[in-house]
Amino acid sequence: MSGLAFAQAPPPLVPVRFLQSALAWGLVAGLWLAWQGEVALLSRWTPATLVLVHMLALGLLGNAMLGSLVQFLPVAAGSPLPCPRLVPWLHAMFNLGLVLLLVTLASQARACAVPAGVLLCGSLAVFTVLALVAVLRGNGQRVVRDGVGLALVALAMTTALGLLLLAARTGWRVPAPPGLVDLHAMFGSLGWVLGLLAAVGSITLPMLQGTHAVPSAGSRVWQVSLLATLGVVAAAQMKLLPEAAWRVAAWPFAVFGIAVFVLQARAPHRRNPTLRRFWQAGCTALLAASVTALWPGTPLLLVGMLVLGVGLPLMVVGMALEITGFLTWIALRQRVPRGLRVPGVGSLFAEADKRRAFAAHVIADLLLVMAALAPAVARTAGFVIALAYAVSLHGQRRCWRQAATWRRDDG
Repeated sequence: MSGLAFAQAPPPLVPVRFLQSALAWGLVAGLWLAWQGEVALLSRWTPATLVLVHMLALGLLGNAMLGSLVQFLPVAAGSPLPCPRLVPWLHAMFNLGLVLLLVTLASQARACAVPAGVLLCGSLAVFTVLALVAVLRGNGQRVVRDGVGLALVALAMTTALGLLLLAARTGWRVPAPPGLVDLHAMFGSLGWVLGLLAAVGSITLPMLQGTHAVPSAGSRVWQVSLLATLGVVAAAQMKLLPEAAWRVAAWPFAVFGIAVFVLQARAPHRRNPTLRRFWQAGCTALLAASVTALWPGTPLLLVGMLVLGVGLPLMVVGMALEITGFLTWIALRQRVPRGLRVPGVGSLFAEADKRRAFAAHVIADLLLVMAALAPAVARTAGFVIALAYAVSLHGQRRCWRQAATWRRDDG
């Protein structure tokens, strides 16, 4: 951790708010599925399904990605965010806009569409601009900053497409073609989330899991290939290529999963075993999604749940728990007088709490996959998913509470 710029770190509470919000939205998504039952898994076009998808994509993954960038850019990428005082306001705007968007999707409440678009898209647009400025001004590894920049451009495209789809759904413009929905999903999951995980992972895999450093040449090939894949998917949706060409989107998930397994297998210094398991389980789900996507007749809902409901959330939750321990240590170090020893990063978040959360998520995700194949299981899956995120949120809050309550035992 000697290469990290701790002096540039934001107040720990700022990224913690994003990470706590992410897990809270995961809990809400589970409760929503338990309430709606099989209706939420019968078709990708029902209001119940759209609400569930956006709870996962924006509430869970969105908060986690934004929160990780708030901490990662200044500390690990040498790219401090300009106007850092705006970030708490952006967090509030983003989540309020998400609530209004979900109301719009669930009830067709046209009155909520405009404030939802302004708050949600506005907050994402401002955050994207601030982060891009930080990346351009930064002095960290160029290949890492380029990877983050590519993910941010994909976020901007996802936001713009989402605004068009919201306008179409509420009658402000002509109905959007199905291809636009797929393009919105691809830019969000493939370009934004997976692209950012790869960029951040090139630093955090060696630091937190003890793997070898990711070669810069390999990162460059990945970035160019990911950009080309997004181009092929866009061309296929615009009918410039055969419709089947969109299946090329399956390969980055497979390559990412295989790369993580190879790096972990060859790790010279294995660390944080529960975090490794979270990533192994998540990458297994991404590999399963890439295989099933190429299988003729596979329901897209199953592929989507493997990616959006299982694979990406597992890696994000594992990182959120690990980062919470790190942020708690920073907050504790700032509060405790100099010269007084504080607990190490690895001891602040109890390993038993992490293992308990991992077990709960594995059970919940297995039920979610079963529910995608047999929707009658949906309510049970929803309750267990909510329980898994409640366990994770409880462990996270127990860890973070130590930033304010820890005292040295002089006895």
